[in-house]
Amino acid sequence: MIVRALIRQSERQFDQQPRQVQPVFSPHLFTLGARWMFSQLPVKEPTTAYRVDASPNFGWYGCFKYGLSLLAFAASGWALGHISLLLTPLAVLGFYVMEVHFLFLFPLLLDGAQNPLRTSMKATYRIGLLSALLGVLPIGGYMLSGLLNRQQPFRRWHIGCLAVLLWYQDEVRDRL
Repeated sequence: MIVRALIRQSERQFDQQPRQVQPVFSPHLFTLGARWMFSQLPVKEPTTAYRVDASPNFGWYGCFKYGLSLLAFAASGWALGHISLLLTPLAVLGFYVMEVHFLFLFPLLLDGAQNPLRTSMKATYRIGLLSALLGVLPIGGYMLSGLLNRQQPFRRWHIGCLAVLLWYQDEVRDRL
């Protein structure tokens, strides 16, 4: 997996439907995001009807994933701050070390995985924790840098999500 290629492929796919940016500030953020991801995820078996399963509590899974990641960020920042305040920016790594374990959580939920939390962690370790981390860091940076664009602040966010979906398709989905 080459991150630059994933992002370029995601940009091309996104640019085919540029008006697809979803509202970001909503109490149903994770459900809306999951539905958008579902619309971007190709059907596993084209002969069967395939629609988003509303039974997973996407909000709960999203709060769990990002709650743990933010907790890791805060704990890392606190610990690093006790060593030296100059080290506190490295707390971002704490966030991503936790987040990468659940990198494929939403695509797995959309595909109806039985144990999506455990399956996501297994997929991460199958790829390699360091390899996954080295992949997710530039994607995360790409996504966050898009917030600086006043005209289209969420374009890169959506493209980063697409990159994770493509990564999932290439390295995880067919191996379940």
